Amino acid sequence: MKPIFVFCITLLTALMLEAVPFPEELVWFRPEWALLVILYWVIALPFRVGVGLAWFLGLMVDLLQGGIIGQHSLTYVIIAYTCAVFYKRLRMYHRWQQGFFICLLVSINQLVDFWIDHYLGHAEPTLMIFMPAVITGLLWPWSFIILRSVRRIYAIR
Repeated sequence: MKPIFVFCITLLTALMLEAVPFPEELVWFRPEWALLVILYWVIALPFRVGVGLAWFLGLMVDLLQGGIIGQHSLTYVIIAYTCAVFYKRLRMYHRWQQGFFICLLVSINQLVDFWIDHYLGHAEPTLMIFMPAVITGLLWPWSFIILRSVRRIYAIR
């Protein structure tokens, strides 16, 4: 398989996981799959993957979830840029430390999404908006291992 094809499959898989329906009781425990995958690729390949791809993936998530066009794109660009600035430092951390940083970045995503939804009258204030960030941060070490092995097996550079 060609490396670019495998790279696109990882992004497509993340979008498919974003589209998986969750029960109403567990909606707060849904991880941010697309953001998790884009953050891995920004850290692993910072000169090839950046804010442009984050913007496009954010648009795809907006279309999948039926939200306001550009809402996820805005937050994905902010977070991808932050991650691209600190990618050298992030690579030196242990995976659990990276997971904590990913949790903080996804918290920013959740907060901006909440602000937009609250401004439009679609959301009520609750601390549960940060639960997807915690779940995503906890999933980071395993997703890092899986995506790194995919990158190494298929020589994605």
